[in-house]
Amino acid sequence: MGIDDLVNKAKDALHGEHGEQASDRGIQGAGDGFDRLSGGRFAEHTDGMQEHADRALGGDADAATAQTQDDAPRH
Repeated sequence: MGIDDLVNKAKDALHGEHGEQASDRGIQGAGDGFDRLSGGRFAEHTDGMQEHADRALGGDADAATAQTQDDAPRH
């Protein structure tokens, strides 16, 4: 088994149901931890970043890079 085989196995694992569930738990846990540390002051921004990360890791990278109106920088 070569390095390419290992890389392909890792990609398959990430895009499978188990990998999706694991990434969802990790993203949710990181966001919840940040909300606790920040006292929830940035909760709406954290939620947006969690959704963005989930789309990016979920294999829909094009949707993750598309910026919606709500994600637009505020001045």
